[in-house]
Amino acid sequence: MPPIENPASQNAAIAALGASEQAELPIENVVPCFTPGTVIATPKGEQRVEDLQIGDRVLTRDNGLQEIRWIGSCKLGAEDLRKAPSLRPVLIRSGALDHGLPEADILVSPWHNVLIQNDKTAQFFEDSEVLSAAGHLTGLDGVDVIDVAEVTYIHFMFDQHQVVLSNGFWTESFRPEERVMESLGTGQRRQIFELFPDLRDTAGRKAYQAARRALTEAESRLLLK
Repeated sequence: MPPIENPASQNAAIAALGASEQAELPIENVVPCFTPGTVIATPKGEQRVEDLQIGDRVLTRDNGLQEIRWIGSCKLGAEDLRKAPSLRPVLIRSGALDHGLPEADILVSPWHNVLIQNDKTAQFFEDSEVLSAAGHLTGLDGVDVIDVAEVTYIHFMFDQHQVVLSNGFWTESFRPEERVMESLGTGQRRQIFELFPDLRDTAGRKAYQAARRALTEAESRLLLK
């Protein structure tokens, strides 16, 4: 993969994406994202997601420390959320899931996948660990869609899909699957394609494998019973 020549300017360009870019986000989709204030485990300790830079290393569950290759963000205002209430963030309260997780409240986009590990995952899916979108877990106590005036979504990407520690809770990094890439603005897609040329076609995107099995909504609902 080609190195990033100027991480600071790359981050500035992403942060400066205008309304025309943000407006391209289809109302039926949202990119899996963190929100500002979420802390990510790094070799320097926990860092707020909004402070991370391209080139920073992050602790991953499977592959040790991995370098961030790309960072993107999108701000949704009151009018965006009024038109598309399905884009409102999901709050997972401390201890709402198994094993007392997350360690602290975490606010993510509804499509953001979180790691689930309990008896039901092995029973239903023959996997000890699976990924479920936060929005598919809203039937659980302590997992709720939150009505906010505005929200900023932040996502970061590695050479491979990873599971990272966020607010003491394992969740996913950005994965460029088909529907997600369609949800990005043209500027963000261009940045990703420059870094990862193979992702320009469907075969390349399919080759960027998920770190764990990602459940459908129907499958996730089995975990709520």
